[in-house]
Amino acid sequence: MSAHEDHNLDWIRDSGASVTQTLTRWAEGGLAALPVGKGWDVVRMDRPHGWRTVQALRNAGAKIGPVLHNADHVDVFVPAGSVEDWDQPGARVLAKGDRLHVPPPAVVAPHTLLTRSWIVAPGTTLTDGTALYEAYAAASASMAMDGGR
Repeated sequence: MSAHEDHNLDWIRDSGASVTQTLTRWAEGGLAALPVGKGWDVVRMDRPHGWRTVQALRNAGAKIGPVLHNADHVDVFVPAGSVEDWDQPGARVLAKGDRLHVPPPAVVAPHTLLTRSWIVAPGTTLTDGTALYEAYAAASASMAMDGGR
């Protein structure tokens, strides 16, 4: 079994990217560039908000889909079209066709590949857009109360 066979790869196919090219890029030790906006959308937020938002989702018992992070931000995968009306300050929805550079699903925090890793590895679930919106708002309120930490 290869290192990637134990992970569902439909999320790559859903993006419109080539699964073969993605796996080859990973096998070469690199990141794969996947297009956003076809199979899923991505909400990008700064790292403190992102980690706090993931915690708020967990506290709410929400199903959490892929969550990627690097030194600057956290990216949360949601169903395509589910966050079109996003209006939370400090976070934005990546544009359709933007490229997201992702490591293999096995690279989960605290491990990294070229400064990126998964907080939640890709599988068959995406984070509900409404649940993410509410969790982000709760995280923002929580951070405001404790001085942004």
